Amino acid sequence: MATGRRKRPARAKARQPARRRESQEGAGEPLGGRPYAVPAAGSARPCGQTLRERFNLTMNYGRPDSLPNFEFGYWDETLPAWHEQGLPREIDNEQKAYEYFGIESMAWAPVNVGLKGPMRPARTVEETDEYRVYTDEVGVVCKINKHGHKSIPQHIDFPLKLPADWEWFRERLSPGGRLPPDWPQVVKRLNEGPLPVAIGTGSLLGWLRNWMGFEEFAIATIERRDWIASMMEDITTMVVSTLREAVDSGLRPDAGAGWEDICFNSGPICDIRLFEEVAVPMYARIVAELARGGCTIAYTDCDGDVKPLIPGFLRAGINCMFPVEVHGGSDPVVMRERHGRALRMMGGVDKMKLAEGKKAIEKELARILPVVKDGGFIPHCDHRCPPSVRLDDYLFYLRLKREMFNCGGREPPRH
Repeated sequence: MATGRRKRPARAKARQPARRRESQEGAGEPLGGRPYAVPAAGSARPCGQTLRERFNLTMNYGRPDSLPNFEFGYWDETLPAWHEQGLPREIDNEQKAYEYFGIESMAWAPVNVGLKGPMRPARTVEETDEYRVYTDEVGVVCKINKHGHKSIPQHIDFPLKLPADWEWFRERLSPGGRLPPDWPQVVKRLNEGPLPVAIGTGSLLGWLRNWMGFEEFAIATIERRDWIASMMEDITTMVVSTLREAVDSGLRPDAGAGWEDICFNSGPICDIRLFEEVAVPMYARIVAELARGGCTIAYTDCDGDVKPLIPGFLRAGINCMFPVEVHGGSDPVVMRERHGRALRMMGGVDKMKLAEGKKAIEKELARILPVVKDGGFIPHCDHRCPPSVRLDDYLFYLRLKREMFNCGGREPPRH
């Protein structure tokens, strides 16, 4: 995911969400108002519920023993920077970092809702001491710097320009053959396991943006609407077919996970009418398949200011936003005030504040505390943690998040 484009930081002063009447038992006080003791470093917070139970109770306004302790990864440069600040050098990838810091995770159903089949050969087009230009496996031409922050390449050219270009993609988006050979064993393991189960639900617009380029995609959603809609239909047909097969074979997912990176800090890059009239009914077909499997949470990953799209997402049944990028325009306090408990959220902790030190971190967590208490919100860093955040401050953030929000997982180590 691309980092969101920046605008003025959200106001630090917290605004208490308006109280809403709820019929669910325990709604309105998901943390139970219970005091708790801060555990010793390296220990897990005592609880009688599995992470799966805690996830579903949190997202559906119940009474979890503790909130899931989720996070959203790191820039490529972050862990190496932290090695110089005391992080053990063997902690060199996200999985190891999560285990080291006591962070919890979902389990993922290994279904393929993306391109399948032979890809285009990646090749280097040009290389100097400063940068490398290459084509990726779908034909996008990229330039990446060899020095400094290089996690996000610059895209130079794109393979999807004309309807004839879509044939290559459509062949690789055909339904069928998208579950692994050991699927029955996978279903049994996931259904009986202690972790919340997420299943991918694809991307109707974000993938097209990637394959067409920002400007061409934005223009095409207005001027070439029928073509965009036909490609979206091909993707929807494949995703619905895959989810139907997964659910009919017995999988019981807890969350459907989509990706629509189609906003920046001034709002959506696609035509709103196309989103409302074409995308929303297609999303609803996807969510219907999740519901058949007993799934109550469908979320989409979209950076930037997603607020203008939330009403349409909610009508389609996509009831959770991720990662709620504060600096990009998606403030969890504002979003809860506007949409109440119909909207769930994951993320919403301004990563820029983590880089400003402990006082700023404490102020940011206090700002969103009323929304956390209101329920339906799993707070974590609102994008991958950048190397500008010091290790000591990140550890402070993790500890304070556990103490202030009653998050589970293990207490992170002390340096």
